Amino acid sequence: MVKAWISVNKILCETIIGIYPDELYTPQTVEFGFSFEYAATTDSIEDAVDYAVLTDELKAFAASCKFKLLETLTAEIAKKILAFSAKITRTKVYCIKLNELKPKAEIELHNS
Repeated sequence: MVKAWISVNKILCETIIGIYPDELYTPQTVEFGFSFEYAATTDSIEDAVDYAVLTDELKAFAASCKFKLLETLTAEIAKKILAFSAKITRTKVYCIKLNELKPKAEIELHNS
């Protein structure tokens, strides 16, 4: 058994995020990326984690939600990754609001 890390970066989506009045109704572009660890037991696609499907699900989730804090969006994406497959044991996620400040949040979660 091999512990593998898969990374997917620079995923862009539009979402409602922020606390200021103009942010509450105007979608903003957010970039996010993630990596996850899982046990690669064989060379078979059936034993792998389908990160293309996971990426599509995360992008749809981020685009459909409203968050006040970038940290909350980041944590919720991390929770979705861990819930996607029992094979995933650990994940790291980053989110960046692509405005003039470009704040970035990073979260690491482990399955217990």
